Amino acid sequence: MDLKDLTPTSETLEVKIVHPTTQEPFLNDDDTQMVIEVYAPHTKKYKAAIYKQASTRIKVSSMDEVDFETLDTASVEFLAAITKSWNITYDGKKPKLTEAKAKEVYDQIFWLKAQVEEAISKFEVFTKS
Repeated sequence: MDLKDLTPTSETLEVKIVHPTTQEPFLNDDDTQMVIEVYAPHTKKYKAAIYKQASTRIKVSSMDEVDFETLDTASVEFLAAITKSWNITYDGKKPKLTEAKAKEVYDQIFWLKAQVEEAISKFEVFTKS
């Protein structure tokens, strides 16, 4: 065995979007499945975003009252920051990925945010050869 055998095999993970209740694939008009690609937890991009989110959480926790809206906003900003690409239909269009558009989509489509967060939590960095 070699330590390099445990080097992560991917920098990103692809989240295949499914209907939140039926679990059927969500398709674009061209019959491609909607997908969102995000940076994996071991990457610099992900870590930078998680550090920013942690700083926000620490600031909020030091307040007399917890500001849940700020925490929710921080989680949306986190997902927007780690989104690398997407193939989605939103509001009748296939929007170009920008951080602002990602924030809008994650904020408006609450169940999508949950699917991406779940995929990240289940992501396995290492695979057997």
